[in-house]
Amino acid sequence: MINFNMRNLALLSLSFYFTLITASRENYDAVSPQRIDAIERVFAFYQARQITNFAERNSENELSGPCKPVTLIFAKGTGESGNVGGNHSPGPALFSQIRLSMGSQNIAIQGVDYKADIFGYLKGGDPEGSKRYYNLTEEAATKCPDTKIVLTGYSQGAQLAHNAARWLSVNTTQRISAAVMFGDPYSYDTMGFLPSTKVLNICHERDVICDGVSGGAAHHLTYARDAPEAARFIMKCVES
Repeated sequence: MINFNMRNLALLSLSFYFTLITASRENYDAVSPQRIDAIERVFAFYQARQITNFAERNSENELSGPCKPVTLIFAKGTGESGNVGGNHSPGPALFSQIRLSMGSQNIAIQGVDYKADIFGYLKGGDPEGSKRYYNLTEEAATKCPDTKIVLTGYSQGAQLAHNAARWLSVNTTQRISAAVMFGDPYSYDTMGFLPSTKVLNICHERDVICDGVSGGAAHHLTYARDAPEAARFIMKCVES
């Protein structure tokens, strides 16, 4: 039986290979032992919640419905269920706050379906999920020419948002009113070509995934509490 240290060593070797062939951000060390340990624990936490909380509302697909004044796209984190994660995730917590503030009739929320596994995180964000995030954003801009678009993501979902934002057309980028990231592995980086005034990056102190300071996985699992701050920022941006 492979012990914990040997499993980490195997993951480290594999992730080093992924880094060599996919890395485009020189300062991001996704494969540090501390980050690998933390993302393993985060993945295990959310996988366990899928078993015990199967009745949670964990998907949002409102882009297929009528156009609304605001369209919010969210990508879940590693190991989370559905396309937005369950009640412990910052996604559903944010949706509750923003619907309360804005009115559900004024906002369409769309999750990003992707395989949120550890390997995607090690690649800098699941490639297929990144493409899907991009496609959904462009679809929102094309289908609903008057909607204001908000990009959001948690953990690996923030990686997807960064990747997608870099590919967006100039016209679509100009349609982005706000971007909010939780526990973002690329917290030091810009969000495509968006001005910093439109971006809120929430990173907890000692969250090794985004802060780079070793503090274990626990600090990466409490972003739902930041939903009110995120909702206020979004409201300010879409009203300006």
